[in-house]
Amino acid sequence: MSNEELTQQEIADEAPSRGYITLGINTGEDNVRYCYALACSILNCDPNASITLVVDKGQSGTVPSYYEHVFDYMIELPYGNSAHKDGFHGMNLWQVFHCTPYKETIYVDYDTLFVNVDTTNLWDIMSVNKTISFPKNALSYRNFHVPPDFRHTFELQYQLPRLYYNMIYFHKDSQEAMQWFKMADPVFQHWRDVYTNTFTDRKPEDFEKNILGNITTHFMDMHDEVGVYLNNHYDLHSLSHGAFPSLEEVPRNWTDMLNYWVTDNQKIQIENSIISSGIIHYSDETFLTDEVIDVFRSKLITRLQER
Repeated sequence: MSNEELTQQEIADEAPSRGYITLGINTGEDNVRYCYALACSILNCDPNASITLVVDKGQSGTVPSYYEHVFDYMIELPYGNSAHKDGFHGMNLWQVFHCTPYKETIYVDYDTLFVNVDTTNLWDIMSVNKTISFPKNALSYRNFHVPPDFRHTFELQYQLPRLYYNMIYFHKDSQEAMQWFKMADPVFQHWRDVYTNTFTDRKPEDFEKNILGNITTHFMDMHDEVGVYLNNHYDLHSLSHGAFPSLEEVPRNWTDMLNYWVTDNQKIQIENSIISSGIIHYSDETFLTDEVIDVFRSKLITRLQER
């Protein structure tokens, strides 16, 4: 639904205490389709879930109407698109603290799918400290723990936290959460300077949200308090698979090198391995074909018809 007629405070007053939020930033292409698939997948797991879509400032009226039914609220970036010049949409992550209408929020990256997730258990784990938390572990498509030597190369070399930022729980009344997002503001917006001042040897070539999240947590000295263990969290970043012999051979898009299928009952098969349930950060936009979206849309339509 569109909320152009409601103020941020009015939305917060009517919103439930808990909900999900995701960024659907558009710069020339339809990135909301990824958020739509994410929302369908969350609602398949919990039909009562409240989901907020965050869009560019002044762009809420351009979101296609056929996406709106899965979102309870549509909110514009209060400070505009930080990534307008660079195009790295993750630069806006710091703004979700200011966007959320919920007291307790789970932020989820747009390139994520929920498959047979017990969302009650997820909330229990993520909200254990009622402050802010991030997953401290992840599985590869072969169901073993992601090897850190590729995925967290810089974190290992510079003794940074090794957390994941595709999913973040935070409590709006928490000082720790407010301070983390306040620190993330300059870190994410001035990422080149942060790299220069953090890495004395080599440094990442581009904006890397996960590395910058770990730098933020390091600056806040929060590592021990904010990591939570999830036994169903998958990180399918190309660097996480452990399927390539060297960094030089890791493809930009893992779908270029690995075969995959999504069945009608939402099971994801990559090569000979099957993911039947979990929070799946697929981290490759080419993965989400129209056929994959249809699997999750059709499942949601069927579920709603059965209610």
